[in-house]
Amino acid sequence: MIKIIIHITKFIIATVTALLFASCNFNVNSIEGSGNVTKEKRIVQGDFQKISVSNAIDLVIIQSDATEIVVEADDNVQKEISTKVENGTLIIKCKRGSFRDVTKKVTVKMPNIDKLEASSAANVMSQGLLQGEHIDIETSSAATLDINIEYDNVSADSGSGSTIILKGKALTVKTSASSGSSINANKLLANEVDADVSSGASTNVHAIVRLKAEASSGGSINYDVAPKTIEKTSNSGGSISQG
Repeated sequence: MIKIIIHITKFIIATVTALLFASCNFNVNSIEGSGNVTKEKRIVQGDFQKISVSNAIDLVIIQSDATEIVVEADDNVQKEISTKVENGTLIIKCKRGSFRDVTKKVTVKMPNIDKLEASSAANVMSQGLLQGEHIDIETSSAATLDINIEYDNVSADSGSGSTIILKGKALTVKTSASSGSSINANKLLANEVDADVSSGASTNVHAIVRLKAEASSGGSINYDVAPKTIEKTSNSGGSISQG
């Protein structure tokens, strides 16, 4: 019965969050896409190694020596998509309004990626492998992030019905999932993993040497292989298991 309640709670959180935060996609006064999709190269002022995307925008990240930003959208929506740099972060969002039946895709090429943040039903994916020393990943409000990486250190934080999918390799990985969100990192091979879940969230990991797992309030952690050392702490309906 507890498991059923947990699954129902996670479904409700994810559904309500998606409806509340995908504000670019629904409204009785929504702007309808013209159907004439155009591409526009954007020039921004300042360097950036971090990206923040929101408002149901699709973001494709490509690691490249040269920096380039291309916005693909209906011609009557182009001006509504903002791309600007603030304090080393490229912020991609809708300026205003709600939209339906539109294309909102941004492709970013950049040499170094230190942080990726997605919210409000945004969708992030990588084209090719992303590499570096350290990367911070944050998702919330029904956003989805799916990337292939090779980093020394990885930090991933998901909340509010969002989803993180990680594949590749890392030396150390630290994850935190809450509020019905999920982190699927069982295809991210890591030497050491610290995983924390709560409030009906779930996490899957692949730790080779060491795993420290903490689950509470209906959260669940699954590890697909047994590491050399493991430390498990669970309470308030939290679960930690191998499978």
